[in-house]
Amino acid sequence: MKEMTYTQLLNKTIERYENDGSLEAFRYIDQHADEVDGNRTQIYNFQYALAAASDLKEEALRLMREAIIVHGYWYSYDYLMADEDLDSIKDTSEFQELAQICKKREEEAKASAKPELKVLEGSREGIEKRLLIALHGDQENIALTEEYWKSAVSDGLTLALPQSSQIQFSDAYEWDDLEKGSDELVTHSKQLREQYDDITVGGFSAGCRVALHAMVEKELPVNGFIFVAPWLPEVDEWDELLDNLDKDVKGYIICGDQDADCFESANRFGELLVKRNIQHKIKIVSDLDHEYPVNFQEMLKEALDYIG
Repeated sequence: MKEMTYTQLLNKTIERYENDGSLEAFRYIDQHADEVDGNRTQIYNFQYALAAASDLKEEALRLMREAIIVHGYWYSYDYLMADEDLDSIKDTSEFQELAQICKKREEEAKASAKPELKVLEGSREGIEKRLLIALHGDQENIALTEEYWKSAVSDGLTLALPQSSQIQFSDAYEWDDLEKGSDELVTHSKQLREQYDDITVGGFSAGCRVALHAMVEKELPVNGFIFVAPWLPEVDEWDELLDNLDKDVKGYIICGDQDADCFESANRFGELLVKRNIQHKIKIVSDLDHEYPVNFQEMLKEALDYIG
């Protein structure tokens, strides 16, 4: 993995935008865009939006053209029309043409979207057959998730990577429809369940929300869960539903103390688990925003050993 991760690049760009303005944020992501492995569609989006917000109109249109025409990416038409950062270029004929191209590609992509599943088989013999299902976060995909969780395969587990059928833009999938996402996860687990002695479900951000919802509402049978930066906005509303958790399930929760969206709900979730005497560990990582910790592979191994 490269020195800077894709998520770190986006988070640091947002930080500069909030603290120093759009021009400094544009300069930062433009300088580091080629240093990470990640969704190039999203990186281009940050670049052309920040350029437009900085009144660098020609540069913004050049980047949009490169993303959409040269690389074949597409963006949500509604987003393009609504994003105020793009106001400086919305009246140009080129922007309108590019937006229409995106609209057509979006319609085609959503019409053909379906849930996907990639399975990486563990190779160790003579041990229990263990399955780890890891869900991506919003605006992510199988490839991004695999990079973080694939070390589990080296430890003999089989890794299953679901991808939502809800596509937001090129190579970026979301779990906005919670019921639909949970049903997809349960369907995947049913297809795999009989082949394994135990199942652990994991995820990042909104993927954790889908996993937990499937566990308490859809009776997803798991031995444990590993949640990274869990986005659980309804955690208090789900208090009674948590009674549906198997009392023998074990959990491992990782969250950064700088994660403004998830830190409080992750700790509240831990309190609700304590209330039910459900075994779990919470790892709070200092100076970590909404992203994976740099030593996640070590934490993953610890979590799997704890659950196993």
